[in-house]
Amino acid sequence: MKAVAYHEYGGADVLQVVELEKPEVGENDVLVQIGGSGLNPVDTYFRKGIRPVPHFPAVPHFDLGGMVVEAGSKVTNVKNGDRVWATNVMGGTAKEYASVPSEKLFKLPEHVTEAEGAAVAMAFMTAHLSLFHRAGLTSGETVLVYGGSGAVGHAAIQLAKQAGATVIATAGSNEKAEICHDAGADDVILYKEEKVVAKVEDLTGDMGVDMILDMSLSENIKNDLAMIKVGGRIVTIGSPVNNTPELPWRELNQKHASLMGVLLFTAPPEQLRKAGEEIASLLEDQKVKPHLAKTFPFEEATEAHQSLEDKVYNGNIVLVP
Repeated sequence: MKAVAYHEYGGADVLQVVELEKPEVGENDVLVQIGGSGLNPVDTYFRKGIRPVPHFPAVPHFDLGGMVVEAGSKVTNVKNGDRVWATNVMGGTAKEYASVPSEKLFKLPEHVTEAEGAAVAMAFMTAHLSLFHRAGLTSGETVLVYGGSGAVGHAAIQLAKQAGATVIATAGSNEKAEICHDAGADDVILYKEEKVVAKVEDLTGDMGVDMILDMSLSENIKNDLAMIKVGGRIVTIGSPVNNTPELPWRELNQKHASLMGVLLFTAPPEQLRKAGEEIASLLEDQKVKPHLAKTFPFEEATEAHQSLEDKVYNGNIVLVP
């Protein structure tokens, strides 16, 4: 089968199209013919060696949208011909077929393409875990979402609105602000033109926000602690500029606030299953939608990875066989 792989750590140019053996299916596994392989920032960390891969050649990506073509003897939740999406798939999804444990699969509704299914996966699961499993968002609360036009931010806006929250998002341009509004954000702060802390104080009547989803903690932590309500929760989805930021402990302590991490790869399996089922239901009812920005063929994997790192597109990038 055709696949994208790399034989050493490095830049986007280490990616190449190769031929690999088609995977075998265990009794609890499903063989999925992949229609879309979702690309996320974490994939670039593995490719660069910031996070180690278990072996070379390494096939990138953890997300997929596709069709079931073979099910193991003990699989009951899906059948041949079902269209599905999944995330946290070990062994990579940038290939024509993947063997996936059946409990990681969720059905795709008819109106969602397989490429869009790959765009749903990690972004929506991360947003859902952050909002509900980690921070316990409830109706009536106010959430600040950094980078609302990005994949996770866009998903978080939609999920928070469905839960009855008020959502404030940040964006770097009017175009990105429009994406946030389309997703349901109540207010959008243009952080290059406005002071975020002052704007949040104005929007909340100096009360602050109940919850913050932060995509770059090292750059924002002081502002976060200025904006969070007493007893509020800050979920740290990422800190790419500096992953060992200094902790302003006194401010955290004074706000009686919670600073929480979230990582899809180490989340409890039962929480992953619950999140996936709720997302699948919202997709089916057309209450949320994927944020697919661009698709690339396998042969253009280098360009796809470079586009992600250069932040060329707003939303998810997906490779298609």
